[in-house]
Amino acid sequence: MSLFDDLWTRQDGRCALCGQAMPAARFDVPHATVWKKKRPTFDHIRPVAKGGRHCPSNLQLAHAVCNWTKGARWTGGRAPAAPTSAGADTTGA
Repeated sequence: MSLFDDLWTRQDGRCALCGQAMPAARFDVPHATVWKKKRPTFDHIRPVAKGGRHCPSNLQLAHAVCNWTKGARWTGGRAPAAPTSAGADTTGA
């Protein structure tokens, strides 16, 4: 399964930013202009400009227009967990 398919399934085909359904394919919408705005795009949860990484845990799907509107803003919400080495104690005990 591709990263896109995994995110699509996890998000139930909905935009992570506005919550509305995204079209799965170009011909699910009536016009190319609608597709340009509503097509699913990869969005960095924590923007690269704010220290975000290009990794699956920092990506979500969003309408193109929602992603453009968000830009490099980040409110400090859900950020990906830092990678840990296998078997490491992450409980802080």
